[in-house]
Amino acid sequence: MESFWLCDDCLFAAAYEDYSTLSLYYTTDDIEKRIAGIHCGLVRLMPFSADFDPDAGWGIKVFSLLPCDGCDSHLHGRRHRFTRL
Repeated sequence: MESFWLCDDCLFAAAYEDYSTLSLYYTTDDIEKRIAGIHCGLVRLMPFSADFDPDAGWGIKVFSLLPCDGCDSHLHGRRHRFTRL
C-alpha cells in the first residue's frame, strides 16, 4: 500500500470538511484558492485512510520540510501519514 503525508489543512479538510483555520493565515481571495487546491489534491489521492495514532505518537512528523502530498504546500510543519486503499 502506498503511504503519503498530509499537512494540517488537508487533515482537517479530509477528516471534518473543516476549512475554518484558513482564515487565520489567508485573505478571503486566497482562502478560495487554497480550498480548491486542497480539494483537488484530496480527490486525486482517494480512496485513503488515516495511518497515524496521535496518542501513541506514530505516523506523525512533528516538523517536516517536505511538501504536503495533498495540496503541495511547501510550508514547513506537521505532517500526518495516510495510506491509499
